[in-house]
Amino acid sequence: MEEQTHSTVKRKGLMQSMPDFIQRNFWLLVEILVCVIIYIGNRYAYQRDQAYAERLRRELVDMQYQTLNTTSDVSAKSKPSYVEKVATRNGSGLQPTTEPPYRLPK
Repeated sequence: MEEQTHSTVKRKGLMQSMPDFIQRNFWLLVEILVCVIIYIGNRYAYQRDQAYAERLRRELVDMQYQTLNTTSDVSAKSKPSYVEKVATRNGSGLQPTTEPPYRLPK
C-alpha cells in the first residue's frame, strides 16, 4: 500500500515547489535578509567614517603647516636684531644696553 501512494504522488515542478521551500525556510530567509541589510548599512557607515577621518587628516596637516609658519614668524620677530631695528625705526627712544646682564641676589 505504501508503494502505491509513493508511486501515485507526482513530482511537483520547480515553480510549484518554490512556495513550499519558502514556507519551510521562512525564518532562515528572514535572517539572511536582516544580515544583508546590516552588512550594507555597516559598509556605508564605514565609508562615511573613512571620508570624515580623511578630511580630519587633511585639516591636521594644514594646521601643522600653519603652526610651523606662525612659529617661524614669531621666532623671526623676536630676534634681538629685529626688535632693535623696530625700536629705532619707530623712534621709541629705546637703546640697546651696553652692559651685560647680571643676576639679582635673593
